[in-house]
Amino acid sequence: MLKKLTGAVIGPSGIGKVHLRELINFGYKNIALVGKRYSNERVNLLSKEYKNINFYNLKTINEIKKIRPKIINLCTPTKYHYDHILIIKNFCKNLIIEKPIFWIKNRKKTNYKLAKNLLYPKNNKIFVNLPMISLANQIKNENKLKKVSKFNFNYFTSGKNKSENIPIDLLPHALSFLLTLNSNALKNFKILEINKNLHHWKCKIIVNECLCKFFFKQDPKRSNSRLSFKINDDAYLRKYFVKSNIYETKVLKNKKKLLNLKNPMADYINFILKNLNKKDVLRKNNDMVLNSIKIMEKLIS
Repeated sequence: MLKKLTGAVIGPSGIGKVHLRELINFGYKNIALVGKRYSNERVNLLSKEYKNINFYNLKTINEIKKIRPKIINLCTPTKYHYDHILIIKNFCKNLIIEKPIFWIKNRKKTNYKLAKNLLYPKNNKIFVNLPMISLANQIKNENKLKKVSKFNFNYFTSGKNKSENIPIDLLPHALSFLLTLNSNALKNFKILEINKNLHHWKCKIIVNECLCKFFFKQDPKRSNSRLSFKINDDAYLRKYFVKSNIYETKVLKNKKKLLNLKNPMADYINFILKNLNKKDVLRKNNDMVLNSIKIMEKLIS
């Protein structure tokens, strides 16, 4: 008999619901949950929805080590990530961290050095969830793109972040998309312009000879996020459709061609789960995280 896969989700509300769903879809049968508040109601509702899953309702992160999970998905607020990673890496080898990996202000060491020290020791496999890698690869394959010289990325969300916390939250999306289009490596980088206020953040930069414009807004009153982007001379708008309570992703190209794509969030989490033991996949994810942090530390000050 096959051993039932055991996992854990820390921060199962919000984006954590997606991580939980993908663990279940992948075949995990025993799943521990640790939330901001200890909630029997959450576990009772999940047990009714997923009758063949054993849920463990835990009060603290340290309790997770009792169930010896194969993987832990960390979906807590960014400001807690670094401290939480330091704890959970001691009792689980495989970690999936919701982006960004972390961001620490007023530190003695740079975020780049801290991240590199965490990502490269051999005793842990730390992946960061970067769904825009999936979306960029799908667009790239659909259009047979080879060279990108111009890239615009506009993302308006219902997030609660303000000022510099907006790019901390959304730059990992834009940068992982861009670097995937341009083959992952970071060769050169130049800042041309930065414009920011309490509710939006903009920049114009050059990365690997590609002229990029990023525009982010966050407003908790928004009902839906809006993602649009332009690659060279082609314009794209992401659209969501709900089917059987699951979001399907479609992208409208140049206002006329509708591209049917895999849900980037689900696709990338599933990709990580399938490739936990592949060193090249881990290395590419780690390199993407570190290259993004290099740029972010110049843009956010």
